[in-house]
Amino acid sequence: MSAVVVIGGGIAGYCAALGARREGADVTVLARAPGATALYGGSMEVVEDLDAVLMSEPHHPFTRLRLDSVRLATELDAAIPALLLALNKDGLKVEGSWKSRGLYADLHGLARPANLVPATVAAGELKGLVGRRVAVVGVREVGDYDAESVAQALKELHNVDASAEEVSIAELPVGAALTDLYGRRAPAVTKSRAALVAYPPGFSHLPDGGFELLATPPSPHGWRLQQAIGLGTVRAAVDGLQVEGGRVVAVRAGDKTYRADAFVLATGHYIGGGLRKDRGSTTTEPLAGLGVFHDGKPASEVGARLARIDYLGPAEEFRTGLATDERLRPLDESGQAPYENLFAAGAVLGGYDYAGACGFGVPILTGWLAGRFAARTER
Repeated sequence: MSAVVVIGGGIAGYCAALGARREGADVTVLARAPGATALYGGSMEVVEDLDAVLMSEPHHPFTRLRLDSVRLATELDAAIPALLLALNKDGLKVEGSWKSRGLYADLHGLARPANLVPATVAAGELKGLVGRRVAVVGVREVGDYDAESVAQALKELHNVDASAEEVSIAELPVGAALTDLYGRRAPAVTKSRAALVAYPPGFSHLPDGGFELLATPPSPHGWRLQQAIGLGTVRAAVDGLQVEGGRVVAVRAGDKTYRADAFVLATGHYIGGGLRKDRGSTTTEPLAGLGVFHDGKPASEVGARLARIDYLGPAEEFRTGLATDERLRPLDESGQAPYENLFAAGAVLGGYDYAGACGFGVPILTGWLAGRFAARTER
């Protein structure tokens, strides 16, 4: 049995652990702290058009795998069910498919696309609400949420027969926040004859016909997801690698050393600490000194131009990250993989917009494959 250490406690690290265990590896996941996954608002976009990605985005992590769309689809067909099964076992039921995408209302009544959503959100798919009466629950004591405006948006923007229903939770102070609803049992709506009831996110024990709206950070959906994927992780901040002859043999976390046959970097972007930006606007990978790329070029060579691009279009900055070979081994600035048993996955990778159509697809699929590649690495 091979031993794999995964560095990072987000969704990419979780999927890397799933992939490695699927191959029979003994896996240890080291997580410094929750990363950007904890900010998730309830909607997971996986991928919109695989062929379009492969044809038009040469630096995308999917393209760098050098697999055609059929092979990528086959891997997604394995990775997504494995993820949903694991999350369900860890206490979070998620529904959906990477092959189909729905639209779900958020706390403002606006539509967000998603392939995967929590089961508590699934009944709120907007097409399924048309022709049905929906009660939007508001809590009198909560001051940062307006059920009336959500109902109006559902009616005007999505042709949903929605109306607001106000309830009171006596133990809440006036001016309470949505975060104060987290974990409370959902209040019953008795005055409405609606077929479905839309609740602000955070309540537990939703009644039949009840569903949650999508959230904005800080999000109960993000908290639940992080709680599920954080089970079994070891809280540790990795601060160095031990290398022998082109192989990583161990990682250091404080006064502890974790040895393994292979390692997966799933350390995230700036929030997770996988990348670091210094005062001179230079982005670096702090743990292994790996190459950081933007549009296929080392970020250090792009220099001042990259700083201007970031200023004019902030989203461009988040396309900067590591580049990998077809086995997800990260490259140095010369384009070579310096460590044969080190793999990378998730938001630390460059070449894609992780707030876009592959926002969860990249960490799920690259995590899954990196874990499998790591588990197959010969000692």
